Amino acid sequence: MRSIETSAVSRRIVDDVIGVDATEDVVVLTDTGKLDIAETIAAACRATGATTVVEIMPRTDEHGNEAPDTVIAAMTAADVVFTATTNSITHTDGFRNALESGARTAVFRGVTEDMFVAGGIDTDYERLRERTLAVREALDAASEATVRSPAGTDVTLDLRGQPAFSLDGYCHEHNDNLGAYPAGESPTSPASGTGTIVIDYSMDGIGRLDDPIELTLEDGDVTAVSGGREADELRETIEGADAGARNLAEFAIGTNPDARLVGNLAEDKKRLGTIHFAIGDDRTLAGETRSSIHLDGLVRKPTVELDGTRILDAGDLRRDRLDDVTGRDE
Repeated sequence: MRSIETSAVSRRIVDDVIGVDATEDVVVLTDTGKLDIAETIAAACRATGATTVVEIMPRTDEHGNEAPDTVIAAMTAADVVFTATTNSITHTDGFRNALESGARTAVFRGVTEDMFVAGGIDTDYERLRERTLAVREALDAASEATVRSPAGTDVTLDLRGQPAFSLDGYCHEHNDNLGAYPAGESPTSPASGTGTIVIDYSMDGIGRLDDPIELTLEDGDVTAVSGGREADELRETIEGADAGARNLAEFAIGTNPDARLVGNLAEDKKRLGTIHFAIGDDRTLAGETRSSIHLDGLVRKPTVELDGTRILDAGDLRRDRLDDVTGRDE
């Protein structure tokens, strides 16, 4: 009966944000851990008249693991792809194949029923798009970012030559037709980075942290992971993956005022005024590093300067300063 509550948001996203219509072929990809989410999305798609197919695949071990070939073939043939999976497949060859084939893609990785009835998924998408595009423009124009936080983050990122994206829910040229829900972040893949990142709230594959995880970066690679038990767990994951797992894959700024901190990166990283970093594969974000993982970690109350202009001040997004970075007046 919970589907009665989730159906309204599903229809809103399917009809108004993604814009599925009766002429389209839709694939809803899921696993056994997210069948409830897939069902509400598929029902909304079928209500438009679209040919809707639900694909159930085995649950992957980590975010960034590849989907089976049969699933990839279905995604590549579709007009619209929804991925309602426990772990993200966004940073995989199969997902990129779907994007390159022209499919509009909507990512619901790790999304729960609770997220459909409360929090960032039920937001003002028009205002979110405007805010997220403004942050994207600033990141896209900047050459360097300096990031600090009360927990100890102090890192300098080289952004030269790297595009930024706007994950605002809509599919458009500034995100390569990729929507992610809850929506609300602008990511980029830094060319390099040196310093210290302290993940202080939540980490993919772990959830809400008991103790911060400190990552030491040199020239864009993680050279040390320190902290408590959870840092040991992350280190083991990195060491058990591949050489690309140490790559600094992503730096992103959250833009959704309705997103909550719940210990799930699907929503945590969209919260307005937070930032997150990811390690591993960065090719979906126009990078060049291949890895079998892509793991996000959240940083709270960050201060971010782009080319010397402070756009985030202890978690407060300074909208008035974004144009100073882009060199554009209102």
